[in-house]
Amino acid sequence: MKRSLTAGVIVGFLLFLTSCTTEGLPQSNLRAEQSGLRTQESDLQGHRPDMPTAVTNDHLLTVVGNAAMVANPEHKFIMGGSELWPVLGGYEFRFTGIAARPYAGPSISFESPYWVKMSPSGEVRDVSKLPPTGLTAAVDEFGSGARGISGVESLSELKPGVMTTTVIEFKKPVTEKSLGLENGPARDVFLSRGRVGGEAMYWPAHEGCSDKGLPEPCVDYSSVSQFRSWVSTLTAEDEPILARFGLNLADLRSAAHDGLIYGIIANFAPYAIRKHAKGKNVQAVWITEIRSCPAKKDCP
Repeated sequence: MKRSLTAGVIVGFLLFLTSCTTEGLPQSNLRAEQSGLRTQESDLQGHRPDMPTAVTNDHLLTVVGNAAMVANPEHKFIMGGSELWPVLGGYEFRFTGIAARPYAGPSISFESPYWVKMSPSGEVRDVSKLPPTGLTAAVDEFGSGARGISGVESLSELKPGVMTTTVIEFKKPVTEKSLGLENGPARDVFLSRGRVGGEAMYWPAHEGCSDKGLPEPCVDYSSVSQFRSWVSTLTAEDEPILARFGLNLADLRSAAHDGLIYGIIANFAPYAIRKHAKGKNVQAVWITEIRSCPAKKDCP
C-alpha cells in the first residue's frame, strides 16, 4: 500500500515537472521571438532612410502646389488639403480637386486627375498632362498681340439670361487699385504678357492665403499680395522644381516686384462684356464658356 502511494506521488510529481517544462518552453520561446522582433524592428528603423527635409517641410507643398496652379490657368485646382502621398520609389503630390467656375454660389469641386511624381529627396520626376478646356485657346493667344473679340459665340449673339467665362487682356498693365480691386475681391489674373517658351504668368484667386500655405503679410482679397507672398518664400534651391513647370525665379520675382495686372479671367454677363470691350485699354476679349442662369437672381 505504501509502495503504491509512493509510486503514485512520484508519477504525479514527474507529470507536474513535465507539464511545467512543456508549458514553460513556449512562453520562453515567445519571449525570445518577441525580443528578436523588437531587435529586428530596431535595426530596420536604424537603417530606414529618414524622410527628406524637402518632403517633411510644408515648403515643398507650397512650392509644388502653387507652381502647378501658376502653370495651368485653364484649371482651378483646389490647393487646401492637398497632400504628398508615399508611393513606390518616392512621393506623389495630389491636389484635393478641381473647382468649377460657377456663375453664382460656391465652387463645386471634384477629384483632380493631376499629379506630380517626386523622388524621395523631393525632386520632380514627372508631371501629368490634363486635357484642354474652353480656356486653353485663349490662354495660348494671350500676349500674342491678338486684338478684338473672339470665342465660342460672337458678342452680338449673346442674350440676357446667361453668364460667361471671359478672358480680357489689357493694352497696358494696370494695378489692382485702378481696377477697383484694392479691397477685393481677388481675381484670377495674368501678371505678365508672356514668358519665353511659355504662357503668361497667372495667379488663381479662388482660395485664400492659408489654403495656399502663404505666410504673412499675405492678404486674402488681393491676388497681387498672394502672389508676392508666395514668391517671397522661394529660393535658389527651388529653381529645379520651378523649371519643371516652365517657371524661373527671375521672372517670378520681376512680376512680384512690379505687381501689375495684364489681364483677368472672370465670369461676366453679356452687358458687362460689352462694357469692357469698349474700354480704351482693352486689347482682346475671349469668350470661352457660356452657361444659362437657372434663375434671374443668379444672373445680373
